Amino acid sequence: MRRSIPTPRRPSLIALAILSTLTLACGSSTSTGGAGGEAGQGGSGGSTDPSFKSCMLNDDGPGPTGPLDLDVEVVANGLEVPWGLGFLPNGDILVTERPGRLRLIRDGEVLPAPVLEVEVAEVEVFLGFEGGLLGIALHPEFETNRLFYLYFTATAEDESVVNRIVRYTLSEDGLSAEVDQVIIDDIPAGGHHQGGRIHIGPDGLLYAGAGAWEPEQSQDLGNLAGKILRMNLDGSIPDDNPYPNSYIFVSGIRNTQGFDWFDDDHLLVIDHGPSGLELDMPDLRGLDEINVAKKGDNLGWASIWGCTEAEGMVSPIMTWERAVPPAGAAIYTGTAIPQWTGSFMVSTLGSEMFSDGLHLHRIQVAEDDPYVIEAHDVYLEGVYGRLRNAKMGPDGHLYLTTSNCEGRGDPGACPAEGDAILRIVGTK
Repeated sequence: MRRSIPTPRRPSLIALAILSTLTLACGSSTSTGGAGGEAGQGGSGGSTDPSFKSCMLNDDGPGPTGPLDLDVEVVANGLEVPWGLGFLPNGDILVTERPGRLRLIRDGEVLPAPVLEVEVAEVEVFLGFEGGLLGIALHPEFETNRLFYLYFTATAEDESVVNRIVRYTLSEDGLSAEVDQVIIDDIPAGGHHQGGRIHIGPDGLLYAGAGAWEPEQSQDLGNLAGKILRMNLDGSIPDDNPYPNSYIFVSGIRNTQGFDWFDDDHLLVIDHGPSGLELDMPDLRGLDEINVAKKGDNLGWASIWGCTEAEGMVSPIMTWERAVPPAGAAIYTGTAIPQWTGSFMVSTLGSEMFSDGLHLHRIQVAEDDPYVIEAHDVYLEGVYGRLRNAKMGPDGHLYLTTSNCEGRGDPGACPAEGDAILRIVGTK
């Protein structure tokens, strides 16, 4: 049965006065000039203290065109909205499809029978439901215990819509899986803004990005929505989390679908900016973000957005005037494209209402300071359509998934062969 979810309420935290100061608070930096889009921020002085950083506003499109001609391979196609990737030690790939299927790719072919199917919630909502089977992460000891984690949108016993993380055991042949343990349940969900990306961090713990359907949830430390969550591998709460007896690691998030570690203490986090819908402010759109976040940081939604500032909240290092919006993200650790080493690679979805183009975005921060952007540029603009995930593979290459068959964006964008997994193997 499909249910309708009401439009989120306008948050009481937002002051209209902030909107009038948006342009004054931002440093406009789109016209960076030069191949590779050099764009030193200035004012940071090499400090890793966020109070000294500046915020770059791209107000003339997504960014300059990158100078490299990329060599891109199609790993597999025939998929429906592939969302998350799990690389197995034997070379197989587990891929989540948002309608609820976990698929196995073996020798470049998508096996016809799903490894498993989860029952995802069905919701009627304006612009289409964004929930389903989303993120996947392998247990650090997968090779011996065969355990992996899935993040998906489900229906709770009280018929509410929730996001849930469940741990599974993969069979030895990789063709089936069984539930091992529910790790965390009842993450508040809605029609949009599920978050859904999960990763094992450098500390060996499980991290999850949870979106906020109701904007006020993001600032509520008693609510798991609008946060990055951190948990032990068995679902218990780590003793060193920033808030006692809480999974919350970072707050003030609208809808992150991608994050990665600059170092052990700093996360690079993407977040979707306002759409003008849930805020009841039709002119407040775009302002997607690249953030640097530390343990306990508050990224500001829905009290600040774009380059605006507030005491106790962290403003982004980069934002776009028009919607991008960002989806997957990974720091490039390969050697096939040495010019990209250390860059934050962000896949983008575009928007049927506000976007400036579908592309892969590269953000280069200083080697010793994540708050300083040295360059940023755009690749694959309009070539493969909506790009959902960006993830480094064990082979040292960057993998992308397309998201053209979900009914968003261009109605004719879904090719006959379905969505695909791409691999950037180098330059031509």
